[in-house]
Amino acid sequence: MAQYAQAGIELRLGAQAELDGDARVVRLADGAVLPFDVALLATGVAARRLPAAPDALYLRRLEDAAALRAAVDGGRLTILGAGFIGCEVAASARALGWEVVLQEAAEAPLLRVVGARVGGWLAGIHRAHGVDLRLGASELPAERPLLVAIGTEPRELGLFQVDELGRTSAEGVFAAGDCAEWFSPSYGRHVRVEHFQTAWRHGAAVGRAMAGAGEPFAEAPWFWSDQYDLNLQYAGAGVPWDEEVVRGSFGEPPFTVFQLDGGELVGALGVNDARTISRVRRVLEARARVSRSELEDPSFDLRTSLHRG
Repeated sequence: MAQYAQAGIELRLGAQAELDGDARVVRLADGAVLPFDVALLATGVAARRLPAAPDALYLRRLEDAAALRAAVDGGRLTILGAGFIGCEVAASARALGWEVVLQEAAEAPLLRVVGARVGGWLAGIHRAHGVDLRLGASELPAERPLLVAIGTEPRELGLFQVDELGRTSAEGVFAAGDCAEWFSPSYGRHVRVEHFQTAWRHGAAVGRAMAGAGEPFAEAPWFWSDQYDLNLQYAGAGVPWDEEVVRGSFGEPPFTVFQLDGGELVGALGVNDARTISRVRRVLEARARVSRSELEDPSFDLRTSLHRG
């Protein structure tokens, strides 16, 4: 805790608090009242629980990972939810030689973010590596141990909607991280991304805004996932799209699938194609226009679009 004291930060752990935005104070359960000029809500998220499975395991902290490893005594694991965490754990478990059942209610893994075509391809990858993948199944798996990986939900105070600087509707009160739905200049709408990379970057940007030196948080969300010998990188906020354009040969890495909405680039998934995704991020942030033929052409440098009038 010494680093907090050295930075002039008074850290109070295990203290229940109530924020009074009108009075500009935080009231603690022990009776203390802390006045503020600006306040930050960064309550984060927790793993979404499944009450019907009280014996289920979850994966959010290092202790959870240790408990998961200890629980798989017989070398068999069942996972509910084929999102990024579910798919990554399945791949890691297969690398350890465990038998894996991966169950998902949707018709493909990662369907909401990558779509049916990419999701179907990923389903084939997991099955080729020996995963017992069960799609379109809504019943609770009977096998144990069971890891539940069905997303997250905001802690305590819920989800906050903020502007491009992280300001809530209450004067002087900001919110940051994955408990915040923030207005993105890159998309012209409010978005929320659950990946820690965006929460970390958003928190730093809101901190600068609270200090009076902030600029709109216009970064394009980006995250990655390593599964088997594949490095999946996604740039975008997971907003809806109506068209896909492929650079490279689909299903033969490296390749990238671009997502367009009304002809405008809104996201992209690269498979072993980090260079393309790094450039997509810059295009998204600039809201630059790129034609379908340019997206398809591996020889076209996406950075060229940044310098158009």
